[in-house]
Amino acid sequence: MAFDPDPNARWILTRNTVPILNPNLNENLNPNRMKPMKRYLLLFVWLFAAAACSREESGPMETDESVNIDLSVGVVSDYTRAGADETVVADRCILEIYNADGTLYPEGRLIAPIEENGTCTFHPAVVSGRSYRFVLWADKSGAALADDLHYITSNGLRNITIDRSRFALCDMNLDAYSAVVDFPADGGRFLSATLQRAVCRLNVSSGFRPGQTGPLSVNVAFPDVDTTFDALTGAVGEGAALQGGATLQIASTEEPVSWFVYLPAPAGAGLRTIDFNMTAAWRGETTPVFSYAFEQIPLQRNYRVQVVRPASGTTSVRME
Repeated sequence: MAFDPDPNARWILTRNTVPILNPNLNENLNPNRMKPMKRYLLLFVWLFAAAACSREESGPMETDESVNIDLSVGVVSDYTRAGADETVVADRCILEIYNADGTLYPEGRLIAPIEENGTCTFHPAVVSGRSYRFVLWADKSGAALADDLHYITSNGLRNITIDRSRFALCDMNLDAYSAVVDFPADGGRFLSATLQRAVCRLNVSSGFRPGQTGPLSVNVAFPDVDTTFDALTGAVGEGAALQGGATLQIASTEEPVSWFVYLPAPAGAGLRTIDFNMTAAWRGETTPVFSYAFEQIPLQRNYRVQVVRPASGTTSVRME
């Protein structure tokens, strides 16, 4: 049936919100009948505005909001496999932030001092709704925290290089630590990281017992060792010759001459062996009083390799 309303009629809303046509104009203009319509109109306007505000606030906040992350880092000797009898000397920690595709996040490099308790804290600002990788490196700094000492980090933590001009034996400042923390897109704002030794400590007991006391100059030549480290992937590389020395104070003629050094090494077992030649001469003299070639010594990251050459017999190697 066709519906042909009276042009003089008015539309009203009843309590059940069903629109009806009332031909009684006086009834349509009754103030008591108009109040429900005003209430429903106001409610509709309020709901529409609330929905619009909700869309404006929730959309960008999820993907484009800049948020600060609290990253707590610990670097103490107990955290490392080879740190039972060693003191951590690292005084700085470098943080670089990488996007999920491996590219460096803009302004993604921060440096923090390591406190006496072996911890430090970062508060990086990132964009929420995205995944990141936080790469950490801790070592001994130079004159200032931003200055490199033994490891050149100015090319980024994916290309850390030993400073060959400062390489030395028996130098605790060559110790270093690293870690990688993944930050998911839906991650919280609080993270923690535990750093592990990024190098291998090589301890060598030469078996040589000098016949006198005093300062003894020891020099070691490594024909081929890894000199670079990628703190994001853990890869080592750029095999090169390296030479270092130290002056040892010989206090007893009964103890064999011993020394140690820190070297980059892969994380897996059986992936890297090195050869090196050791010579020793009394300070001020050029004629060696001892010389020996060590061969096929294994290295592994976050391990301590104990090399013992007896006065006679076969050299033993133990990894701890």
